[in-house]
Amino acid sequence: MKKTARFFRPEIALIIVWGLELLFLAWVPPFLEALAAWLMILYLLLNIPFIRGENIILCLLIGTSTALITAYSGNWLTIYKGCQDATIFMGFFGSIILLRATAQQRPEIRLTRDLFKKLKAKQTNAAFLVGAHLIGSVLVVGVMAILAPILKSTVDPVSRRRVAEVCQRGMCLAPLWSPFWVASAFVTQKIPGVSAWQIMGIGLVLATLGLVVSHLMFVGSIRLGDLRRALWGFMPILPPVIVCGFVIVSFSAGMGLSSLEALIATVPLITVIALVSSKTSSVKKVIRDTWRGNKTVNNEVIIVTMALILGRVLEASIGNAGLADSLSGLALPSWFVIACVIGIITMASLVGVHQLVSIIVVLIIVIPMETGVSAIVLLQATLVGWAFASMVGITAISTATASNMFGVPRSKLAYGPNLRFVSVFGAVVVLCLSAANAFLFT
Repeated sequence: MKKTARFFRPEIALIIVWGLELLFLAWVPPFLEALAAWLMILYLLLNIPFIRGENIILCLLIGTSTALITAYSGNWLTIYKGCQDATIFMGFFGSIILLRATAQQRPEIRLTRDLFKKLKAKQTNAAFLVGAHLIGSVLVVGVMAILAPILKSTVDPVSRRRVAEVCQRGMCLAPLWSPFWVASAFVTQKIPGVSAWQIMGIGLVLATLGLVVSHLMFVGSIRLGDLRRALWGFMPILPPVIVCGFVIVSFSAGMGLSSLEALIATVPLITVIALVSSKTSSVKKVIRDTWRGNKTVNNEVIIVTMALILGRVLEASIGNAGLADSLSGLALPSWFVIACVIGIITMASLVGVHQLVSIIVVLIIVIPMETGVSAIVLLQATLVGWAFASMVGITAISTATASNMFGVPRSKLAYGPNLRFVSVFGAVVVLCLSAANAFLFT
């Protein structure tokens, strides 16, 4: 199997499906749609031998659950439909890899790193918090590769762990609004019809509130002047982040695209503008890094695809069982539904259940119910659950990356101060979203 995978190069399948997804924005012939689905299946099969670490256990659990449920229901077509659903994520991951390779070439990243090194010790935590959020909004977990080397190798283990926790906290608030996280792409597929500007607008407010709560809880003694100087170090990257967000929102609103489709459509345009406007950027290096980057997302693509397949299988099974209809009669208050969505996703991550799986189960049950919770509030609550699961989840990619980059045990990152932050900020979010649901979106 490994020799076959090397011969067929799974990365080629990813690039082809990525190209097809760009084409599908304007034209969706059935034969090409079927081709994309079968290429998705081929990509899965070719990459199975290369699944690593705890992802093996996760894939085994998802795969076994899918097989057992499908064998019981006999509806094997749902597996193919799940693969069809997953093809758009090939376009998403391809776009994100291209954007990340381009961003690494930009002078703003290098300038930010230089400015960061000039900060005083007491300004560092605030800078790491905001920097991880801003850079992480575009580079996602790639931000750890930028921030971790800044920390001196002689730093004591306690300080190193605190910085890792701060970076994890700041970065994992980004999926509340950033279209470059798979969170937004995944959830908007399950809760369609919500505009990109709504997601980014409400998400930015909540993310800013989260940064303030984090600052008050853990860095409350820092002076405003020190905080301002810490924030100033990240001014070089702020304009590109704003421009990227504006372009995506404009495409989404102007062309009637979902936020995921708008991202896939605009990233090639953003890349061309970034390369043309920078004298130091190398087109050859961006192409090379994009090709190499395709190999690094294999596990993520497989997990997302298997989760979507499981979602299709569960959706059919739960629908046939009439579970949602039974729960609809409970007349649950909206604040309780919001709290349950966030709480279940978060608590599941603490015992090793990946958020992709828990989100699918929660949404399959909640969406058909008459809860009185608007689509935008439900979507945002789900993104909050994703953010928390990424922050404290024992199997989360972000937790694994922070652990590896900073040399801190994963369990200490998951079950440390960030868990306290999740509890406090979670209560604040439930209040805010409940109020928004009652007064803004009814």
